[in-house]
Amino acid sequence: MPRGNPNPPPLPHGPGHGRTPGAKNKLTRERVETELRRIALLDPDTLFDRTAKGKRTFTLKEISAMAPDTRACIASIKVRTENLAAGDGQQDTTIEVKLWDKMHAIELCMKYLKMIDNKLTLELSVDEGAKLLMAARQRLVAAKEGK
Repeated sequence: MPRGNPNPPPLPHGPGHGRTPGAKNKLTRERVETELRRIALLDPDTLFDRTAKGKRTFTLKEISAMAPDTRACIASIKVRTENLAAGDGQQDTTIEVKLWDKMHAIELCMKYLKMIDNKLTLELSVDEGAKLLMAARQRLVAAKEGK
């Protein structure tokens, strides 16, 4: 015997049901361009506050204090508590922030802007093509005989 309602009611339509037109999470060409731009142009310095003058000491900003462009570039965050200096008896907190791949984002932007093209165009006459095919066949035969 089949389970469930064999004649389910139709899904409701109209106001209040489903995503509204122009919803914030709608995927558009402009939104994709914005996300790629954020990743490609991120300055990692925007993740940190400098806490000491003249020293190379940085403190990770609170996520809520980061700009939306910076937050959009974070792929993951890991927080670990561990003893970094053996024998000091002190637990240290290590925060690992992984960002989306900047070079991949730049490559996608360059493809979009047609700065690079992965298409190979080969123009040759029928005679030239026939010569190339014959040469390739001869190499294959020679390789098989050489085994």
